[in-house]
Amino acid sequence: MMKNRPVQSNKYQISRGALAVFSCLLSSSSLLSQEVLTDLTTNPVITKKYSQRQTSSDKHQFTTLDTIQLPFLDDFSKEDIYPDAALWLDSNIYINRDYPIQPPTLGAATFDGVSKSGCPYDTTLTNNGASLPADILTSKPINLALIPADSVYLTFYWQAEGRGNDPEASDTLLLDFFNPTTQLWANIWYKKGYNPSSSDTVFRLVSIPITDPAYLKNAFQFRFRNKATISGNVDHWHIDYVLLDKNRNMGDTIFSDVAFAYNCRSLLKNYYAMPWRQYQASEMKTNLDFFIRNNDTIQKNTSFDYEIYDNTGGTEATYSGGSNNCKPYITDGYWDYPPISNPQIGTTPYSYPTLTDIASFSIECALGTTLNDKDKWNDTLRFKQNFHNYYAYDDGTMEAGYGLNVYGGQMAYKFSLNTQDTLVAVQMLFNWIAPKVSYRQFKIRVWADAGGIPGTVIYEDTLVSPKYQYQFHDDWGNLTNMFYPYKLTTPQPLSGIFYVGLVQYCCNGNNELLNIGYDKNTNSASKMFYDAGNGWTPTALAQKGSWMIRPVFGDTAGVLSVQENIISSFKIFPNPSNGQFKVQSKMADVRWQMADVYNVFGEKIYSVINSSDHSFIDLNDKSNGIYFLRITDEKGATHSQKLILTK
Repeated sequence: MMKNRPVQSNKYQISRGALAVFSCLLSSSSLLSQEVLTDLTTNPVITKKYSQRQTSSDKHQFTTLDTIQLPFLDDFSKEDIYPDAALWLDSNIYINRDYPIQPPTLGAATFDGVSKSGCPYDTTLTNNGASLPADILTSKPINLALIPADSVYLTFYWQAEGRGNDPEASDTLLLDFFNPTTQLWANIWYKKGYNPSSSDTVFRLVSIPITDPAYLKNAFQFRFRNKATISGNVDHWHIDYVLLDKNRNMGDTIFSDVAFAYNCRSLLKNYYAMPWRQYQASEMKTNLDFFIRNNDTIQKNTSFDYEIYDNTGGTEATYSGGSNNCKPYITDGYWDYPPISNPQIGTTPYSYPTLTDIASFSIECALGTTLNDKDKWNDTLRFKQNFHNYYAYDDGTMEAGYGLNVYGGQMAYKFSLNTQDTLVAVQMLFNWIAPKVSYRQFKIRVWADAGGIPGTVIYEDTLVSPKYQYQFHDDWGNLTNMFYPYKLTTPQPLSGIFYVGLVQYCCNGNNELLNIGYDKNTNSASKMFYDAGNGWTPTALAQKGSWMIRPVFGDTAGVLSVQENIISSFKIFPNPSNGQFKVQSKMADVRWQMADVYNVFGEKIYSVINSSDHSFIDLNDKSNGIYFLRITDEKGATHSQKLILTK
């Protein structure tokens, strides 16, 4: 149900925005505080993926109703936002690693008020308090032709709210069983909505015996569903580790599984991403942090390794933490063994030449156990560390919107340059609130530092309005929202500490919030300042997070097409090469125009313009070794790849 409620501080509140007509729209409800968090109207991650499914030949297909065998297990750790089609019939649920808090294993299935398209089921309902049928997750038919003595149990974990929105008292999470004989569904279990306290962050286990002969038949099915406000991305429930099997009992609540609980985070200690030209070895973390959970009651000998690759697949670093006994989570919490849970990470000056504007490195982490784990999908983590031309504190996905409900309010974000550079644009990601927001205007501002707070205004741009765009980011199935880049009228040379943000010429009340995206999975509160008319104040929201504002540096060329996945738009093959190789685009609408080859000293040794005469690039006259290929596409953007010649 959509309504306002206070969060941990009685000064700051979260708003459940009411929706307007037009696909996925929002208008905010009333609040009194100056800093305001609003719920998401849509799920932009799903919205983009859904649109691709409709146009791509690589659609997420659901197989026919063939009966599957026990055991039935899904911990939702696979890297797709839709349910596993080998187990489930529906695609309405959001599989993700952002909303759940302290899940048993990596990922969970989230129920809310938006459909498989990422938009509300109904955009005509506004604050009427109704909780209506929303998401459904239905198992494929299961061969359950057994007898009660076979002791069949269905278990699962559930959590309310997480990092999302709390389900109201009129909202419900339900479990139904299907009778293959009568062809009817019956409700077996349900949980009414409530407002979890700040300390209520656990997943609760439900264990249900299946003893009724009516269900112990072939083609048995079960389903989860929820009732919610269906006009927004609200009323969140999360389920995890769904297991249906025989030879179990009521005390069978322990699972032989050592797993990661959260994603790998940025390798940088100050930022989630930063410009490659600003990178220095001191920016790298000395250690990584992993949350590893042993869901068994006994210690399990577990090993850990990671490997870091560049964007051509070349190995940059490897690490082994050896092996040790991982203690049970139920008695000791997350595993605290520094060589594995807090491994060192080197400050290797990765082998990209200084002329390169962009770079990326991928880290793959793997757990290994000597005993048989229930699920191997949750044993592996992958993360791509991007160095493009922007700074970012956020991880690219928003869980809320942020706004100031004061006319003339200002937001300032603190950054620091290692070397002098030129600010050319500011990327912003907004929570979609309305189809026409031209009257909600703001100006981008840049401030000097004044002893740890914003000082003198050193630049102010022209009036602009929120713009909305989404961009698919295909790295092992991940998606990242696209930021709209506001190109500065006059690029600004900067050095040292500076602040970038905006002054708003709107928003005198909660119905006109700008709604900057707010990432709840990172915490940049020490870098966020606002001025609501009484001077600069650090953000004081109880729910810590990061604004989705990113300053862009360097040349102005290509600023309007800044994309997370641009670095992997082309591939070289074969690589390593014997001297002849091809450059191929991974995107149908992007074609390479020019290729320049540099040696390790940054000297250009070869250049070619793309034509039918150059299906292969020939470097047979060059010596063996490492080279760097700078590809310029027909839109003017550049892409760098490492090339190895072995003849």
